[in-house]
Order: sequence, then C-alpha cells, then structure tokens
Amino acid sequence: MRLKHLQLAIAIADLQSLHRAASAIGLSQPAATHALAELENSLGGPLFERHAKGMRLTSLGDAVLPLLRASLIPLQAAAGNAALMQQGAASALIRIGSIAAGINGVLAAAIPSYCALHPNAAIDVHEVTIDNLLESMQEGSLDMAICREPTPLPQGFEFHATLPDEFVIACRPEHPLAQQTTVTGADLLSQRWLAPPLTGLGPQQVDSLFDDLGGVPELCRVSSRSTEIIYAMLAESDMLVCVPASLVRPLVQRKDLGVLSWTPQGVAPLGVLVKAEVFANGAHPCRAFIGCVLSMRG
Repeated sequence: MRLKHLQLAIAIADLQSLHRAASAIGLSQPAATHALAELENSLGGPLFERHAKGMRLTSLGDAVLPLLRASLIPLQAAAGNAALMQQGAASALIRIGSIAAGINGVLAAAIPSYCALHPNAAIDVHEVTIDNLLESMQEGSLDMAICREPTPLPQGFEFHATLPDEFVIACRPEHPLAQQTTVTGADLLSQRWLAPPLTGLGPQQVDSLFDDLGGVPELCRVSSRSTEIIYAMLAESDMLVCVPASLVRPLVQRKDLGVLSWTPQGVAPLGVLVKAEVFANGAHPCRAFIGCVLSMRG
C-alpha cells in the first residue's frame, strides 16, 4: 500500500464522497477510483459501499479504518523526513509538542541556540495541551514535549526538569502599582483582574492568591493562555493577571509587560518529556536537541 492509498481511504471515510476525497488529497477522479480498487484488492474486500448521499464504510471498512489511521501517522512522518533531507536538512525532522509556557519559556531560547549550531536542522513545533501531548507522543506523532511533569508519569516515559517557574502578577509597565517598590494586599484587591484559564494550574494558583489576600477582586471574564490576548487586554487598561513567569517572559523582556513587587507563588518546573528509549539513544535525531534544552538548566 502507498501513502496515497491510506490518505484516500481516510478522506473518503471523513467526507463520505470519492469525488470530494480525491479533490482533498490532489488526485483526479480516475486515479482515485483506481487507487481505491488497488487498496480494496490488497485488503481482500470492499471498504465502502455507495448509497444515495455518497459512500459509507462496510463492516470490513469499519474494522480496518482505525488501523489505517494509525498507520498514516508514521508513514507521513517518514515521507516528511525524506523530503526534508532531500531538500538539504542535515538530519530527520524533530517533532516537538509544547504547552504555551514551554514555548515562551524554553523553546523561544533553545531553538535559536540549537539552529545556530545546526543551521540545517529541521524542527516542527506544535502548541498543545498536556492531555493532547501525552496522546500524541504515545501514538508516535511527536518525538518530545516541553511541559510540566505529568502525574502519574506514563510508563516508558522520562521527565527531565529544565526551567524553574513561578506564578507572578503581571500588568502594563505604566500601571500605577508597577511604579511602587511595595505592593499591599489592599492594593491588589482594589484592581480589576483578568480571569485565569478555566483548566490547568491557573485556577488553583489564582484561588490560592485570593485566599491569601482575603478577598476576591473584580474579574474580567476573559481567559486565555495566549500571550497576545493577555497583552491586548492589559496594554490599554490597569488590569492585573496572575500567570506563569515563563508564559510572559518574552513580553517582560521586551518591556511590553511588567511584573509587580509581590512574592511569587512556586509552581512545578518546565522540562522535557520523552520516551525513555529515545533519551537513551544518543543517535536519535532529537537527542542532540534535548541536550541543548537541558543545558539551559545551568
């Protein structure tokens, strides 16, 4: 079976139309018909049956489609690696998944440093949640992840802490409280705050902070992990936000945001999540990059 066979079968199942599936993956109608016939011959029976509104899976199609989907991921990765190396990449593609804080706090520094040493490196970065990171790594669509240590740590995985982190109170640099060397709890409670994301560590950290302050200030019910959204909300207002220092680090370094003089709240460090077999394999394409990330610990 060829890559186009798998892509076509999955597209037909998703779109329920041979014509739409052929268009979606760049095949002519005759070529798609021929490819489907080849695939069905190799599997020993029809995968689809026609009906008034298009095509639907047969019982054989129902049985094999999940396996075809699972097979497509490593085949696409192999094809992508081959294409990159033919185009001049020195090594195979490194596929990295990261939470937003990991992108801003770790990868924004590690990738330029690595590429300065390996100018022909090929790296593909995806921002995803911790739940999707684990799923993607287990199915083989990611080589490594930048995140906080998951609990429990999945069997066969290793976590290597890289960057200590903490929750800080951020605001626009011209905020009146940013000019004060001492900020009181009453000062903080008198301000309007940007709400934390609805999931993850944010709600716990913010609840803990408000417990320490002894009250709940007025909240703006806009929540996001996007630094662009956070910056847009704070840039023209006197709102405050409680966020991981790693998430807003680039904005603070550029002086687009400031951090108040308030004792930060500790949080688990960011680090590299990787399969143990990958970390132990010094020849694996992403092993050198992992070494670059871990060197940031110093």
